[in-house]
Amino acid sequence: MNLKEQERRKKLMQSQAERMPAIKKRFEEQQKAASTAEIKTVETGAAVIFEEAQKRHFNSNFKPGGKDAKLVSRASSKTGTKKAQAGSATRAQAATKPRASQTATSGTKTTKAKVAKAPINLAVSTRKGDMVHHQKMLSQDVNAQASQHIIGVPVNKSRYNGYNGTQVTKSQLNSARTDKDSVLIIPIGGTGEFGIGKNMTIIQYKNDAIVIDMGVLFAGDDYPGVNYMIPDIKYLEDNMNKVKAVCFTHAHLDHIGACRHILPKIPTTVPIYGTDFTLGMIKKQMSELTDEPDLNYITVDPLKHEILKCGELSVEFIHTLHSIPGNCAIVVRTPNGVIYVSGDWRAEANPMGVQTDYERIDEIVKNEGITLMLNESTNIDSPGHHPHSEFDVGESLGAVMDHYASGRIIVSCFSSQVSRIGMVLEEAAKRGRKVAFAGYSMINNVEVALRTREIKVPKDTIMKMEDIIKLPDDRVTIVCTGSQGEMNAVLNRMVSGAHKYVKVKSTDTIVFSSNPIPGNEPHVVNTVDGLLREGAQVIQNGKTHMTNIGPLHLSGHAYYEDHVDFVTRLKPLNYMPYHGEFYMMEHNAEMAENVIGIPRERIIIADDGDVVELTKDHKIKKTGRVHVGNRLYDDADMPVHEAVVKDRIHISREGIFVLVLTLNKKTGRLLKTPDIVSRAFIYLDNSEELIGKIRHYLRLKTDKNTYSDSDVKTLKEEIKEDVTRILYDATGHTPIVIPVINKV
Repeated sequence: MNLKEQERRKKLMQSQAERMPAIKKRFEEQQKAASTAEIKTVETGAAVIFEEAQKRHFNSNFKPGGKDAKLVSRASSKTGTKKAQAGSATRAQAATKPRASQTATSGTKTTKAKVAKAPINLAVSTRKGDMVHHQKMLSQDVNAQASQHIIGVPVNKSRYNGYNGTQVTKSQLNSARTDKDSVLIIPIGGTGEFGIGKNMTIIQYKNDAIVIDMGVLFAGDDYPGVNYMIPDIKYLEDNMNKVKAVCFTHAHLDHIGACRHILPKIPTTVPIYGTDFTLGMIKKQMSELTDEPDLNYITVDPLKHEILKCGELSVEFIHTLHSIPGNCAIVVRTPNGVIYVSGDWRAEANPMGVQTDYERIDEIVKNEGITLMLNESTNIDSPGHHPHSEFDVGESLGAVMDHYASGRIIVSCFSSQVSRIGMVLEEAAKRGRKVAFAGYSMINNVEVALRTREIKVPKDTIMKMEDIIKLPDDRVTIVCTGSQGEMNAVLNRMVSGAHKYVKVKSTDTIVFSSNPIPGNEPHVVNTVDGLLREGAQVIQNGKTHMTNIGPLHLSGHAYYEDHVDFVTRLKPLNYMPYHGEFYMMEHNAEMAENVIGIPRERIIIADDGDVVELTKDHKIKKTGRVHVGNRLYDDADMPVHEAVVKDRIHISREGIFVLVLTLNKKTGRLLKTPDIVSRAFIYLDNSEELIGKIRHYLRLKTDKNTYSDSDVKTLKEEIKEDVTRILYDATGHTPIVIPVINKV
């Protein structure tokens, strides 16, 4: 400890010693006045308000000689009358005390006398009701923030809600009974969420059920300490014996991210269907488990049009386009008709790989018809068609390498954009550049893509990160994660200098080959600011007017007119938007009714947990709900309880205040000055008077009252309530107060 710190602490202790006698004296006077005062009756009305105003000196007009002095004197006279009445009542009660005391004395021969717990004057100016109101409002805010994804009976008064726009009631749900001959479509996650993700749907007929996807939803800032959430699968666990197959549409985390938590609960005999790349990504995820289960993975080639029997149901995978290899829609054939589950998809006139299997889709529509279409809703608000293709993005990446040829090129994109990564490799190889990959998910995805032959690598192009940094800057290209501004992603670590091999410098060019996911815009802006402060050149998609560089990203989801064309092509008899936030599904339903011409009664917007029936006569309706919700997990993949999230939110807003009392086991009195810990609330060195007030209260509380071991809980509750009130009176906040009592 240096001399300055020693001097500062010495002055602080001297100041505290000088002020403590005055604080103690003030409290003793208040306690003495409270103990000798006559018992007051509860008073209300104007007289009391004026008297209190005079005591607090809110207005000098109430002082003698002021313009409102008469009102004060009038109030005082009324108060005096009430006090006289109260005094006579007190004397009458005192007359009966000797007899009562005799009775108490005789009682001690058989039982222990209980010491009366006298109330302590807290010397606060705010009413207890104000504090209670503040706590109630805070609790409502915390519950709303922590429970926005916990679904009971969600509000859904959409005209497509299945009840003609009327909110369904609990009594309706309790009385609902499903038809035993109906096919049930039950979204467990992914419909109407506050965010895109957590996709999971069960399609069930009698004792046969198939599960489609098991996704995660990444938590936002509203969930402190929570990394992601997965669906609550209680309904699936209760009906596990009915599961005949698990099918995956593609390998994005919002469709496979929950596999490590859910697949181990699936019987090992149940087939798990997916394309080669999708299953490769799932196996990679499962290999990270300590005890990896031996699951029944079955690879599907969607271009072979194989029909897979699942009890009385059957499934067929249909190849469709998306921003990841191995993407499929799933056709589910049931006794009540054909259900088309779109998964994620986009339309391209000139795709890099194999075009969507429109021939097979047209064949199914012509020969069987689509009884029900579940269509994703993610980009329904984007007008028109996709304006460009992945080939255009590749040309733009090459243009960046030509224009900024003398420095390092760092391309940040989604790790699942395998075709985009392949184009970076091709454009770099043409210009004699080497490519290194950075980021755990980026390296994993490239490994799986190489293993499943979904990416072609030019000869002698890829290098390790530790080797590529030895090359001249004009030969270095790095592909990394962090395009969404994630704090711990590689790109941000390169900016801050925390990355092991790379620190961004002024000659670097950083390319954002992505668009910000809704809600991530502020994080992306912060990352861009950091890059620009380092002097680097930043190229973002959609900034052609500033950079003269063409498109750098292509969305993986269909635009509005793409939806119109595709739904028209499928001619579904019934329509159910899914995979999206509520407003997206509403707009999707409006498109189906107003543009396609599907009757309103054949369109349903469902929430997670709704049971949608497809009847034998090819109609759809809602009949009840099943249990749904969320399981929360942190960065270490450990579960986080909802109550913990609520406490974190409360602490982030109000702070935490810990009181440590060491009491004599026999006398119940303090053995030493109580220790006080404040976190995220007040700085103790700047709040000496308040801390002194609380310590003095604690001493009085333990001196005046004796508590047995069984009463410690009561003592804690009283201290918690009283200290909370003192703190609210002083600061206007109600932190979490935790009394800790040790008896020695």
